[in-house]
Formats: sequence, structure tokens, C-alpha cells
Amino acid sequence: MGYFIQLFKLNLVRLCQQRWLLAGLGLLCLMLPLGAGRAGEYLLSRGVGFSGVKLAVTAPEGDSVPQLLEQFMGEMEDIAQYCTIRSMDRSDALDALKRGEVTAVLELPEDFIRGVMWGSNPDLRLIVAGDRPLESLLLLWVGQSACDILSAFQAGVYAVLELYEEAPPPGLTRDQVVFDINFQYISLAMDRSSMFQTEMVSATRFLPVSLHYALSLAAYFALAAAPVFIPLYSGGWLTFQRRLRAAGRRTAAGCFSAVAAGVPALLVFLLPTLVVAAGGRVTLPLMGAGLGMALLCSLFCALCCLTAGSAAGCGVLAFGAALLSLALAGGIVPPVLLPGPVQELGWLSPVTWLRQLAAWALGYPMEVSAWVCLALAGVGMAALSLILYSRQVERQEVGP
Repeated sequence: MGYFIQLFKLNLVRLCQQRWLLAGLGLLCLMLPLGAGRAGEYLLSRGVGFSGVKLAVTAPEGDSVPQLLEQFMGEMEDIAQYCTIRSMDRSDALDALKRGEVTAVLELPEDFIRGVMWGSNPDLRLIVAGDRPLESLLLLWVGQSACDILSAFQAGVYAVLELYEEAPPPGLTRDQVVFDINFQYISLAMDRSSMFQTEMVSATRFLPVSLHYALSLAAYFALAAAPVFIPLYSGGWLTFQRRLRAAGRRTAAGCFSAVAAGVPALLVFLLPTLVVAAGGRVTLPLMGAGLGMALLCSLFCALCCLTAGSAAGCGVLAFGAALLSLALAGGIVPPVLLPGPVQELGWLSPVTWLRQLAAWALGYPMEVSAWVCLALAGVGMAALSLILYSRQVERQEVGP
């Protein structure tokens, strides 16, 4: 233990030779995560500037369906939030589309309503502007949703008509049945909002937006700081370890003393952000979480330094791995906006584990998988770092 403590002190001395670099990086790691967290909360709470779409509806001359759609659709609050219906002549609608006054033109065929009621479903034509892809995709989604609802309703209509044909009630004609059942489904569609329950979903799921981004970026900076520790794993220090090995000392003490020396340095990056996130309170769980995060990041930095062998290579490796981890953890794009396959891979990200560990110290729940991943990753990186450290020292022994 005395030998390990001496090596630990020597490693700290080597790191303290970069005290101004550590101080500058510590200040950067405090300001950027907190600033980015507040900026992310501001942007996600504001939303995007979407003014809705304007849909011009046309039909053959003498058909009153466009006017009816303009009247009834305008009274449906959920649709009126993003879509405005305007009945227009075809030529006027196309001119308005060219001028950018409307988003798209919907052409209805002759006897459209009758065709829907009797199941022939005549084709519609939707003309969209080529320079407005977002609105076009929104209209496509709305149209597909409407087709799904129409298909479900028509299946119900056909089921009722089959029952009618099996045993027609006296005094009830088939035309009256068609009219009544279609009217019932139209009423159901108009009152469809009563079928749904509105639930607010946070863009960052469990954590507040500002805290999510602050902790994610703090973990990212701690992982990407690997080049700072390259003096502990290269050059003359390994030559010194070679001499100690010749005196009968094993390399495990040198490797893990370097990892231990990286822990207080990484606390300079992590602890201020955690304390500010906790409202200035320093608690035992917070200190424990900070030490756990610093230990895992120190093992990651050691692995990057020993794998790359140079500051430049270590910087590229650490930056790439940390950036990929940040993206998988939803630290760039919010988790709910990531593609489904990417969301399923989020639990593999070290940033996810570190963020959950910090959030646990702040009173938020932590998944069992995160604890398991932290333990397995720590043991695995410690073993790989020891193997690579021993090989580097052996290479020094047989070198010129």
C-alpha cells in the first residue's frame, strides 16, 4: 500500500504540472453543460415556428362539398390547430398555390360523398408545392390517418348491412339503413376527441430538460478529457515503470495508481456541475455519485491513452467514442425524437449510465441495467487497461 501511495503522489505531481489546463477545462465543463441545459430547455419549451397549412378544396362546378368541408372542418378544434380549409375554384386554387397563398390543393371527384357512402371510394388528387416538403409530409400523414379511419368505419358499415340482409327488420329499407349507419359514423368521427386521453410527454423523458442536457454534457466532457492524462501512460513514465519492474515491482500498482490519480482531476470537471444541479447542496450520495463517475471516466481515459499511445490519437479516439455515446444517450437530439432503433440502443451508452448515476444522487430513479452496465464496464476497462499497460511496459523493456 505504501508503494501504491507513493506512485499515486507521483502521478498527481505529473498532473499538477498541467494545473492551468485543468483549471481552464474545469471552468469550461461547468459553464458549457449548465448553459447548454438552459438553452435546450428554452428551445424545446418554445417549440418550432409552424403556422399551419392552408388547404384549398375544389370540386366540379355545382358541387357544394367544398363549402361544407370548409364549414365543418373549421369547427373541429383539433384540425383547425394546424389546418385551414378554403373552398375555391380549381383555377383560382392553382394560382393561389403558385403564389404561396395555400399549401396544397385537394381536388374532389364528382359525387364524392355518395361514393364514400356506397363504398366505391373515388380517387382524390392532392397537388402540393415542391418547395415545402414539411407541409407536404404533414398532409400525407393526415391523409393516411383519414384513410385508416374511413376504412375502419366502412368495415363497420358493411358489417351492419350484412346483418340487415340476413334478417331485414320490417318497415326499414336498405337505403335508410345506409343513411343511418353512415350518419352514426360521421357523428362518431366528429366527436372522436372524446375517445382519446391527452398525455404530456417530456422530450427528455424522466429528467427535466435542463438537467438532462447538463448531466449528459458533463459526462461527455469527462469522457473526452482523455488526452489530458496521456503523460501518465506514455513516454518517460513508462520507462520509470520498467526500472521499477526490474526491481521486482509489478505494473498493476503503476496502472491503477494512474487511474486513481485521474479521479480527483476528473472531479474538478464533474463535481461543480453536480453541486449546481443539486441547488448548491453537497450530500453523501452526491459525493458518491461524483466519485463513481470520475472512476469510470478515469478508466475510460486510461484505456484510450493506452490504446492510442499519443495525445493526437487519444484525442481522436476519445472524442469519437464520447460523441457517439452522447448521441446515443439523447444528449444532442432529445431521446423521444431519435429513431426507434437508436432509442433501443441508448442503454449501451456510457453517457446514459453516468447521467443516471448523477440523477440518482439527485433523487431520481435509476434503472437496474445501468448499475449492471456500470459494474461490468468498470471491471472490463480495468482488466483491459492493465493488460495494455503491461504490454506497453514490456515494449519499453525490449526497445532500443
